[in-house]
Amino acid sequence: VYALFPSSIGGPPLPVSVLIDQAPVETTTGKIAVLTDVIRVTSELDQPIRNLAIELNGHYLLMQAAPLEPQQDLVLPLEVFTDKRSSRRFDPKKQSVTEVIVRGQLPSKARGVSKFEFEPAS
Repeated sequence: VYALFPSSIGGPPLPVSVLIDQAPVETTTGKIAVLTDVIRVTSELDQPIRNLAIELNGHYLLMQAAPLEPQQDLVLPLEVFTDKRSSRRFDPKKQSVTEVIVRGQLPSKARGVSKFEFEPAS
């Protein structure tokens, strides 16, 4: 994984780490958990990160309403991300995550942005 912090992506770096992984996720009934492709965003800040937005491959977006608390992991199934121009969901069986951009509000009220690049799954 590569983390990039160029000014061209829109602000100072956001202190988070990102991992594409598999994790057990409860089904809608809550009775069982199924191993699912997920993204894990971890705060490396000692204060909450507000207005968190996560973008996959430049097209799929998720806005997180609740703040990401200090040292907290946010684990989300990849299927919850939707295309910014349609309601189409990300399908990890058909495509790999190659780029993740995470944006959020820093304690200074500035918008922090970090970009992570991943090798395509073979």
